[in-house]
Amino acid sequence: MRIDEKVEAEFLASILQGRNAVDTEVLNVLEPGYFTVESYQWITKLLKEREWKPFAVGYLDQELLSIPDEQKRSQHRIQISRLYDLELTFIEDASKKFREYISYCIVNSTIRLSAENFSRSGRVDFLLRDIGKGISDAGDLMDENSLELVDYAEGYEKRQEIRRIRRDDPTTNPRILTGIPGLDAQFRIKAPMIIDFMAPFKRYKSIVLNAMGFSSLLQGFDVMQVTYENSVELQFDRYDSMFSGLNFARIANMLITPEEKEMLDRMFEWMRTWRSRLKVIKAEPKKTTVKDIEEKLLRVADKTGWRPEIEIWDYLNLINPSKVHREERLEQGQVVWDLKNHADKFNVPIIEASQTKMEGVTSDRLDMSHRGKSIDISQGINMSIAIDQTQQEKDDGIIVLSPLFARESKITIPEIILDSDISRMQVDRSLYKMWNHAVKVHPYLKS
Repeated sequence: MRIDEKVEAEFLASILQGRNAVDTEVLNVLEPGYFTVESYQWITKLLKEREWKPFAVGYLDQELLSIPDEQKRSQHRIQISRLYDLELTFIEDASKKFREYISYCIVNSTIRLSAENFSRSGRVDFLLRDIGKGISDAGDLMDENSLELVDYAEGYEKRQEIRRIRRDDPTTNPRILTGIPGLDAQFRIKAPMIIDFMAPFKRYKSIVLNAMGFSSLLQGFDVMQVTYENSVELQFDRYDSMFSGLNFARIANMLITPEEKEMLDRMFEWMRTWRSRLKVIKAEPKKTTVKDIEEKLLRVADKTGWRPEIEIWDYLNLINPSKVHREERLEQGQVVWDLKNHADKFNVPIIEASQTKMEGVTSDRLDMSHRGKSIDISQGINMSIAIDQTQQEKDDGIIVLSPLFARESKITIPEIILDSDISRMQVDRSLYKMWNHAVKVHPYLKS
């Protein structure tokens, strides 16, 4: 098994740049000999002696004085200096590849040393014990979900630095506005939170999620929507109606006036200049897993550099769990933790919807007893908001959002009344105030 030099460079650059992208488990067993480039072996030995604490590039020359050969010293300086300015584009893949490579080296080394010891002792029990331990160590390293033990006091300085960065530079983890005043007044949605909209079937779950994508794009965020139940065509028809303010049925069937078409053309001419993008992935209900979507995102990022800053999943009950369980409640719980791990790994907020039990269909006001069968849903998400509506409210064009719980916030407005116009995909007419953000974030085309 071999490692490409570009992978070695990406891996070491993340350490020297202080990105903390490499697992401590990998660093604990990393040896200089695992690298093929001599300068990388030298810097790895130095970093290992410093307990992997990086140093400024200006201090490099001081450390290089330990190399007596001037030509080699100059070559090391050139190769290592580049790592400080290297743009990291595939560190997750590089880290994963090193994890696999080191696991292979551990097994290979264990077998060789065990065979040498056996030739001297002749003890089969020792041979099996040593090989078993080596394979176990390699297996633990390959398990990316292995448990991490973190010291509270030792992590103090790192916590303070993270807090300082977030305080001084809000763009490191920006707040996502929903565009609904009653929600934004109470809650601050940020990565890696999971926000759940709960409702029975045919109560606007998907349209509410479209509204979240609409608001996020207007704020300048890159948005990914995963649609399981509805087609991409239907999602785009809804977004066309939502962004234009035109009647959904008319725009979906191309029953618009020449003036309306001209307005649409100009709007999309402007939107195509935006840095932010909204992209939709069509998933297969009960077949596509969170891992499948992750792999797709990584391929897109590697090819185009595009990564979502907020994700919308439509909807929870249709996602295929990563592990098969006999009971539906266990599978629902597995999906929630799959999403939670994904949000943490990709550092994105996720807005999704979940379907209630059948009792929710006849209920005017939902509560936690209408939740799906798995208690893990409530344990894994950060906030749950019910979509409520009586028959009279439906006749009056009113939708009610009822926050049921929020881990990081206090619920101060238990019922949020929305003035809706579903014929134009408007769950709340106040959403159009989000265009005020768009004209600030996205340079407007000159007429």
